[in-house]
Amino acid sequence: MINKRLIPASAIALSVFLFLFQHIGTLPPTAKGTESPLNDFSAGRAYENLKYLLKENAPHPAGSALNKIVKERLIENFKTLDIEFEEQRTWSCATRFASCIEVENLIGFIPGKSDLPYLALMAHYDSVPVAPGAGDDGAGVVAILEVARILKEEGPYEHPIMLLITDAEENGLVGAEAFFNQHPLAQSVGIVLNVEGSGSSGSSMILRTSKKNELLINSYSHEHDNPYGFSFVKEIFKRMPNDTDFSVVERADIPGIDFAFAGERNHYHTPNDTLENIDLRTIQHHGENILNTSRGLLSSSWDDLGEEYVYGGEIYGVWTQWKSSNSLFVYLISILLLIVSLIRSKVSVKNTALGIIFSPITFLLTVLSGVVGFYLLLLFSGNVISWPGIDWPYRLLLIGSTATGLLIATALSRKYITDQELIYGSWFFWSILALAVTIILPDAANTFILPFLFASLIILFSTFIKDDYKLYFLLLTLVVTLASTLGLIFSLEQSQGYKLVWAMLPFIGLFAFIFSPFLYNLNLKSGIVLTSVTSIIAIFAGSYMNLYTENRPQHVNIHFYENIDTAETYVHLSGNYKNVADSEPEALIEPLASYVDEKSSKSIMSFAPSYEMRYWAKSESSNWKAPYIENKKILKDKKNSIRLNLKSSRSASRLAILLPRESNLKSFNLGSVEFQASLNTRGAYKDYYVIYMNGVYGENIELTLNFNEYKQEIDAFLLDISTELPEHLNGLYKARTGIFSPVHRGDQAVIVKKIKI
Repeated sequence: MINKRLIPASAIALSVFLFLFQHIGTLPPTAKGTESPLNDFSAGRAYENLKYLLKENAPHPAGSALNKIVKERLIENFKTLDIEFEEQRTWSCATRFASCIEVENLIGFIPGKSDLPYLALMAHYDSVPVAPGAGDDGAGVVAILEVARILKEEGPYEHPIMLLITDAEENGLVGAEAFFNQHPLAQSVGIVLNVEGSGSSGSSMILRTSKKNELLINSYSHEHDNPYGFSFVKEIFKRMPNDTDFSVVERADIPGIDFAFAGERNHYHTPNDTLENIDLRTIQHHGENILNTSRGLLSSSWDDLGEEYVYGGEIYGVWTQWKSSNSLFVYLISILLLIVSLIRSKVSVKNTALGIIFSPITFLLTVLSGVVGFYLLLLFSGNVISWPGIDWPYRLLLIGSTATGLLIATALSRKYITDQELIYGSWFFWSILALAVTIILPDAANTFILPFLFASLIILFSTFIKDDYKLYFLLLTLVVTLASTLGLIFSLEQSQGYKLVWAMLPFIGLFAFIFSPFLYNLNLKSGIVLTSVTSIIAIFAGSYMNLYTENRPQHVNIHFYENIDTAETYVHLSGNYKNVADSEPEALIEPLASYVDEKSSKSIMSFAPSYEMRYWAKSESSNWKAPYIENKKILKDKKNSIRLNLKSSRSASRLAILLPRESNLKSFNLGSVEFQASLNTRGAYKDYYVIYMNGVYGENIELTLNFNEYKQEIDAFLLDISTELPEHLNGLYKARTGIFSPVHRGDQAVIVKKIKI
C-alpha cells in the first residue's frame, strides 16, 4: 500500500526542484571574453568599448558637453569599423508632452546586396541627469556595435543594415521621434530591433513585438541557445506608463522586436547605473539576441512577415511558440481530453462542480492573504520598498502570507470533496480562465494553453493507472504549470518590485489552486500556524530592520523652488513621483525625515495653487538671477505669431514656458520645425500649454508661438530648471548620501518667474 501521507512532501519537493531548474534555465548566458572567436559575440570586447565610451563613468544627458563627447567617441567607432554614417541634428519634441530638444542622432550604414529596405538596429546613447547610463542604454549601444562588426565581416547580406543610435530618449523618445517623423530614410526602414536597459543585470528578453511577428520570432528562436521572452508581457506593457524608442517605431507602423533587461532595477536611473555594476552576462545576452535575430532576418524575404505568434519562453530549456490563431484549437483539444478523462474516471461530476467553485476560492484566498500580509507590513513600517537591499523579509512574507491563504482554502475544500475531485474541478476552472484569456487577451494565452494541454494529457493517462499510484502520477500536472506561473515570479520581482506585489500574486494564486489537492494529507492546522508565524516574523523584520543599503538605496530627489516675484522659496523631498497629497508618498527615513514637514501638505509652486505636496520646508533665496526674454517680436507676415528669444542666466539645462488655457496656443516653432500644442489635463500643469526646452545650457533659444488669435499681454510663467542646487542646501545634500540616492531626473532647482507675452 502506497503511503499517501508522503504526497504533500513530494509535491513541495517537486515544486522546489522545478522552480530552481526553471530559474537556472532563464539566467543570462556566460559572458565570452576578448579572446573568443571574432565571429562570436563577445561581451568582453563590448565591455571594453563601453569603458571607452563612458570613460568618465558620469551622467551625460542630452545636450550636455559630456554627451557630445560620447557622440564623438561613437563617431570614432564608426570610423574604426569603416562604417559610413551621417548625423541628424534637428529640433524635435515628444509625442505625449511638449518635451523638446535639439537632438544629435547618429545613423550608420552597412551595405547589403540590395538597396532596400534596411534592418535597423537601434539604441540610445544619452543618459538621465543622475546616472552614468552603463545599463540604460550603454549596454545596448555597445552590443549593437559589436554585432555590427560581426555582420559587416560576414556580409554583405541580402538586406542593408542601419545602425540608429538615437539621442534624447530620456527626454521622451525625442531622438526616435526626430528620425521617424523627419528623416527621409525613415521610409526605407523595413524592420527595427530596439535594445533597451532598465537596471544593471538580468536576462535580455523580448519585451514586445509588432503584431505580425512569425518571421521575427522564427528568426529569433532559430539556433539561439538562450531565447527568453513571454508574449503575455506585451499585454502587461500595453497597460503600463513605461516607454522605449520602440513605441515610436510602432506609431510609424514598422515591424520589429523590442529587447530589454530589468534585473537589479533599483539601479535604474540612479548613480548606481555604473560601469562597475553592469553584468557582462547581460551584455552577452543582449548581443546574442541581436546577432541571432539579425542573421535570420538579413537572409530572409520580408514580403510576408507571417501571422501573429504567441510565445511562452523556454520551459525547462525548450522554447515554446505557436500561431495565435491555433490557441483556440489547442484549447478545444485540451478540454475534450479533460472531459474524456472525467467520463473514464470514477470521480463524481457533482463534486467536480464543487471543485470548480473551490478553485477560485483558493485563488482569491491566496491572493488576498498576500495582499493582507503586505498591507500589514505597510501599516507597521509605513512603507513597502520596491527592491529592498535586504530582501529575505519580503520574500519570506510573500511565501508565508500566500501559503497561509492556500492552506486555509485547502482546509475548507477538504471538508467537502476528495483530492481527485478537486484536481478535476481545478482544471475545469483553469479551462474557464484559459478560454477567457485566449479570447480577450490572446497574447497572454501562453500562460494558460500549454499547462492545460499537458495537464489534460496527464489526467487522461492517470485513468489507466491504479488508484494507489494515481495521485503520485498526477503530480506531473505541476510540471508545466509551475514553469508558467511560479517560474515567472523571480522575473516579476526583479522588474516590478514589491510596491507592485499585485503583479506577482495572481501567478502565485494560479499555481495555488492547482497545488491545493496535493496538500490534503498535510496537517493543515499546524501548517497554518507555521505559515502565519513566518509571516509575522517577516512583517516584524521588515518593519524594524533598515532594509536600505548603498547598493539598493532609498530614492530621494531634492527639489528647490524659488518664486522670483514673491521671493518665496521652498525645498521638497520626493522619490518615484509619490509626492502629492492625494497619493500617499513613500515614507522617508532619518536623517532626511527631520529636514521637512512630514505631516502637512502645501502648494509650493506658484503656477499651481491647488497642487499640494508633502515633505516640504521653507528655504532661503539662492541669489540666482531669473531667466529672461531677450527679445520679443510680433511677426509681420503672421499677426498671430510672436517670436521670443529665451535665455537662462545661470546656464540651466532646461527652460519651460507655461501658457494658460485662455491663450489658445495653436502650435510653436523651434528652429525650422513646427509642433502642435497640446493642453495638459492633469497634474501640476493642468490647464496649461507647457513647452519644455531641454539641453539648453545657457544658449539663446528662439521660440515662435502661434496662436489661434493673439491677444497681447498674455500672463504666462517662465521656468528655469537645473540639477544644480543652491549652496545653502549643502547640508541636506550631504545627508542624502550612503543609503539614499537621486533617481530619474534627479535633483531640481526651479526658478519661477511671471512674464507677459
